[in-house]
Amino acid sequence: MKPLTVLAFLFVGLCLGGCGGGDMPEPPNMETPVTEFAPSAQSTTEEDRVISIIGLELRLIPAGEFQMGSPLSEKDRTNREGETGTHRVQISQSFYMGTYEVTQAEWQSVMGSNPSWFASTGVGSSDVTGLDTQRFPVEKVSWYDAVEFCNRLSVKDNLSPCYRLSLIERADGSIKSANVEFLSGTGYRLPTEAEWEYACRGGTTTPFHFGSILNGAQANVNGNDPYGTSTKGTYLKRPTRVGSYSANAWGLYDMHGNVWEWCSDWYGSDYYKTSPATDPRGPTAGSLRVARGGSWLNTAQYARSAYRGWLSPAYRIFFMGFRVLRSSIQ
Repeated sequence: MKPLTVLAFLFVGLCLGGCGGGDMPEPPNMETPVTEFAPSAQSTTEEDRVISIIGLELRLIPAGEFQMGSPLSEKDRTNREGETGTHRVQISQSFYMGTYEVTQAEWQSVMGSNPSWFASTGVGSSDVTGLDTQRFPVEKVSWYDAVEFCNRLSVKDNLSPCYRLSLIERADGSIKSANVEFLSGTGYRLPTEAEWEYACRGGTTTPFHFGSILNGAQANVNGNDPYGTSTKGTYLKRPTRVGSYSANAWGLYDMHGNVWEWCSDWYGSDYYKTSPATDPRGPTAGSLRVARGGSWLNTAQYARSAYRGWLSPAYRIFFMGFRVLRSSIQ
């Protein structure tokens, strides 16, 4: 790893969870084929999925209720996940969620560049020598960058944007500051924290949608410090191709690990105390944005469905990515 990794470990320890140490040999290839969708002249809508004009696929997530946060008995939980345990949340409208994290190829198609560290043109190119990273998740994108991507993809699909950005300040090809107004558009947006956890769980109540054990075999995390087992697993030390691990019950891949995923909400450590029971959208103001899901850099406990991370919306680093959401089509 490059010297920046040392800073990343420190930063992750403060905001997004700790990282295990130690080295392991590169594991066998786990990058199973992923269904590719060629871009068409227009987006495609089916009953259970949407495919955008650039080939980005989203799966239908039905409306419903779930227990948000973690039970008091869950190992390694924090009070940020609910001081008194879980709380009931209703998601009143169905929606479409990105089947995969947004990939480098999709970002390139919409934005005309590739900011990723782990790319042939990135600073970390030596870590992915000989690998085709087009289907790796895009990373090193700020929250503002992700919002701008959503707007541009909406325009490509002839949909109305979900955000209005003004007073934009850029540096090094990234948005560092902007006023962001949320609109009732028909296009793409980031999921709320509640929508993200609801979609991640897929009807489950265990720490992960696949159960209570994670050691790097079930998702791309640092397997040196496993969860729910003493058996250490793989540690790729980088992101990997989206869809390389099993999907959840609703057909979503990589909800645990690979890269952290931006959510739309401001972060509030005690927000669960006052959040509405139906369609919570986060605090009305703040300085940090929510991130969910853990990453290749983090140990397993930080990839739990309930774990809440947070970062400055201007921050971008090689473990931060996102996936998009689109409201249900009537």
